[in-house]
Amino acid sequence: MFASMRRYRMSAESASEFMRRVDESFADQIAAQPGFVSYVLIDCGEGDLFTLSLFAEAAQAEASRALAQRWTQTELVDIEHTRFDAIHGESAVSRAAEGMLDPVRHGGRRKSVSIRLYHVRRGSVAQLLQTVDQGFADRLQSMEGFEASHVLDCENGEVLWITVLRDDQTAEVSEERAIEFVRDELREFRLEREVAIRGEIAVSRASAELLEPAHA
Repeated sequence: MFASMRRYRMSAESASEFMRRVDESFADQIAAQPGFVSYVLIDCGEGDLFTLSLFAEAAQAEASRALAQRWTQTELVDIEHTRFDAIHGESAVSRAAEGMLDPVRHGGRRKSVSIRLYHVRRGSVAQLLQTVDQGFADRLQSMEGFEASHVLDCENGEVLWITVLRDDQTAEVSEERAIEFVRDELREFRLEREVAIRGEIAVSRASAELLEPAHA
């Protein structure tokens, strides 16, 4: 699977309207695109929003980026916002639970999200991904409250790790175990954590293909 993550920043007052429009318009548009796997809009508070799109093939992910750009240019002209450069990569390791197939609607019950960006200072990203796939991904999936986990190879030695949990309580436990795994079993890679953000899924859509695990 191939992923695109975009970041938007706006006033907190505008963020609610942004999320409403995404839920009522864009989310279903992107879900209808060829190769669609998943789309989530993550609210990190104070007008800081992320979107994560997953598609089966790289070209389909690229087409989704063009769709998102056209939509924002036509549907958000009255909402002042800043769009940051997108992060693209392959979802090399992923797991997901059936609950992720249930759409999250604006104003509905949310799920907790952890976003961590690492830089691999020693060794290969491929070896690191294999270690995560074989040594931790299934353990994480077996946790109470697990919803989804994606580890993206963003090239240039960067790895983006996104974890979705049922609520804040299970997210705290997951975060502790992930930190322990990085410290104890990924020590040789000398990971430098560049970004660590918590948020909540405000809008989501997904297809059954999301449940197919990706292995490094």
